[in-house]
Amino acid sequence: MKNYSIHQISKPLKSIWRLKMIKLLMYSMIDRFGKSLVPLFHSNPKNVDVDNITIKGLRLHHARPLSIVHISDLHVGFQYNYHDLIEHIKIINKLQPDIVMITGDLFDNLEVFKENPNDYIPLLKTIKAPLGVYFSYGNHDQRTHLTHDLETVLTNSHITVLNNFGKYINYDGEEIYICGTDDILNASGNIEQAIRNRNHPNDYTITLVHEPDYADFVKKFNVDLQLSGHSHGGQIFIPMLGAPIKPSLGRKYLKGLFNLKYKKHSMYLHVSRGLGSTHLPIRFFAKPQITKIYIK
Repeated sequence: MKNYSIHQISKPLKSIWRLKMIKLLMYSMIDRFGKSLVPLFHSNPKNVDVDNITIKGLRLHHARPLSIVHISDLHVGFQYNYHDLIEHIKIINKLQPDIVMITGDLFDNLEVFKENPNDYIPLLKTIKAPLGVYFSYGNHDQRTHLTHDLETVLTNSHITVLNNFGKYINYDGEEIYICGTDDILNASGNIEQAIRNRNHPNDYTITLVHEPDYADFVKKFNVDLQLSGHSHGGQIFIPMLGAPIKPSLGRKYLKGLFNLKYKKHSMYLHVSRGLGSTHLPIRFFAKPQITKIYIK
């Protein structure tokens, strides 16, 4: 057996630390530059795609499909603002979903947010969904020490935080298990913890996971639908070439609906392009998106 000195082990650790620091410095510089461009690139909140998707999977027959509105990545405080949220909640409520699911990055960075996040509570309360509004943390939610403040905003807005946690809802006599993980990149997201309250693996299961590429692991746990965001559809997407910049765990599944197989099980993955932007206040061929999903 080969023996390694502490000095030999510390070398790669120092290299990893240096790379992380360079990455943080680079993103900090991009953020500052991008923030300075916001006044030049303010987007119209009505310029949003409202897409409809129909999938199958419920175990019982129902008179009408279960409907979910899926949104993600608002990044409030960077380019996206209070008035944008007003317009998008109007659209969501007009769609009359049974459930609303938000897959992370509600605020861009609470540490530098110039408003009082509690001012958003009355507005978030206006989201209408008879079976509930649910949220899972994203990497921007978990990159600061103010996650507890965000949780307070969400809880007081009557939004259920699914943080490695799950619960049952009853839809027309069918028990459906809804769960979510903590952020995978910056926290301790764990699908095994999220499904621990599930009574039977055959129960229809929906999970919220911010990072879409984690689906290759989630599909092993009899999950029927994973909802994700994170990638912004590339945010800048060049036709024929794709997205030049893709985030970690958002590179394989960039946007849209996927059907993943594991042994005899099949899991749908929907990756939202999100509503806001980050780092740069620009979207190119990656239009903001609100998706209504019908499950039969």
